[in-house]
Amino acid sequence: MKILFIGGGNIANIVYNELKDHIEKCWYYDVVETNLPCERMSDFTVPNEVDVVVECASVEAVKQYSFNVLKSGKDFYIISSGAFSDQEFFDKFMEELKNSESNVFIPSGAIGGLDIIYSIRNYIEKVELVTRKPPKAFELENLSQEQVIFSGNAREAIKKFPQNTNVSVTLSLATGDFNKVNILIIADPTIEQNVHEINIISSVGEYKIIHKNKPSPNPKTSYLAPLSLAAALKKRIEKFRIGG
Repeated sequence: MKILFIGGGNIANIVYNELKDHIEKCWYYDVVETNLPCERMSDFTVPNEVDVVVECASVEAVKQYSFNVLKSGKDFYIISSGAFSDQEFFDKFMEELKNSESNVFIPSGAIGGLDIIYSIRNYIEKVELVTRKPPKAFELENLSQEQVIFSGNAREAIKKFPQNTNVSVTLSLATGDFNKVNILIIADPTIEQNVHEINIISSVGEYKIIHKNKPSPNPKTSYLAPLSLAAALKKRIEKFRIGG
């Protein structure tokens, strides 16, 4: 594959290391120089020879560069799904996508079970996501007991915690209705892992999915998130595929 990374930091490095045996050539665009072993671009453009563009940066980067990617017609993988909590941006993005040759992929990120949710989305009554992370993930210190720092929907969550709650937006997109998903975020000094509990109530059945993720080198991001992105990219070259 020939890959253009938007962002050259923690997530991009993990994805690169997972895929390096399959990468023929790579570039990255970042506002600062990083140690990602790809050619750095001084301005954001999409080279004609690129096969796929992979966003590993931020909600703001998705909003800033997405339309250039869609105009290029290249396939586009987006990890910062929180950008789509902005209804105006989402509508413009989807309108542009109609006229683009690009295919857009949103990896599951730091959670699983999206295959269940997407399969039964028309039968879902409500979904609850309870996220627990160590206080340092929220830049909090000296907490002696757990503290609820947010309760609401994904649109509100991503505004307050743009680097911590992309999973809430991905979950809402899979559900198909932001109003059916309630988010509870807790800073918990007794844990070292990022814990996501999803409770789903539907006419098809009730489901509880618990994830206890170890953080990546950046404590705001679970290690599972970049690995899910790498797995989604690997499916481009695999002829035998399991799951969604």
